[in-house]
Amino acid sequence: MVIEENILRRHDRESQDAVEAGFQSGPLVDALASAPVLETRGGLSKEEFDEEYRTRLRPVVLKGFVKDWPSVQTWSFEHLAQRCPDVKVTVNSYNSKEARTVTFPEFVTLLKENEGNTESPLYLQEWYYQTNAPQIAADMPELDVAQYDFRQDLYGEKASTNHQLWLGQEGGVTRLHQDSYSVDVMHAQIVGSKRWYVMGPKAELRLGADGKPDWDGLLSSPDTQLHQFDLMPGDLLYLPANWFHRIQLLSNSIGLGRKCLDQAHLRVHIKQRMNELLALLLNFDEVKETHPELVPVLMSRSRAFADRLGVDLSRLRP
Repeated sequence: MVIEENILRRHDRESQDAVEAGFQSGPLVDALASAPVLETRGGLSKEEFDEEYRTRLRPVVLKGFVKDWPSVQTWSFEHLAQRCPDVKVTVNSYNSKEARTVTFPEFVTLLKENEGNTESPLYLQEWYYQTNAPQIAADMPELDVAQYDFRQDLYGEKASTNHQLWLGQEGGVTRLHQDSYSVDVMHAQIVGSKRWYVMGPKAELRLGADGKPDWDGLLSSPDTQLHQFDLMPGDLLYLPANWFHRIQLLSNSIGLGRKCLDQAHLRVHIKQRMNELLALLLNFDEVKETHPELVPVLMSRSRAFADRLGVDLSRLRP
């Protein structure tokens, strides 16, 4: 098995723990304190966004871009509990030992009972709400700046709008990672606030001569492009494909993850999709052993994707 030299790209728990530790102590902490804030713009038209940011692969926060969405105007955890009384969700799905399936109202009750527990905050990650709560989708209208998403041509409109909600408690963390499938990230903040830390797609963290992560080497490289910023309700983040990002919830938070596939990344997107599906199909036992935390998440993604494609998983052919 080939070992990835860039620790930031590894998916094993030991490497992820080492990277996360860097955000808690060491030279990265000082660098984060002085890292520049990501560029923020307001009032951009679709044409200005395309010309100045998307075509140049420049990340940007579009200030107040979705402030008029019904979700931004009216949502709270209690509001969603009333509208999704029987909907089941999986809490802390990224940790197989803590994952549990509950109804959405039960999730809200758990949040209240766990209030103030910053050591073990609850997090509902990657909720594909359109598979079991389509009634709330209209509160998050489609974005004109996202219509370049080639997945509409590749998979059809229903699958291309298979967006995710991220709901969690103050203190929750999504560890540093690159999003799968070489897609651009558009994240709309609906309730509460999040602090984002991002690095460029060419950022590299390697082991030093002492066998420990070489943080100084990472921070001295111009490819790292370290930035930090806070996303507030109504803000929309555009992050080009393969940028690394880590998110920390500054308060109880709800955000919408909306992916976009640039046609330029089509071939690598298909390869990554096929690699994941074939690994699960042909090498499931080893994948489960080497990536035990990821397998339930990948299965959940695949089931949601199949549902949006209208695939009957009990049949070999449509």
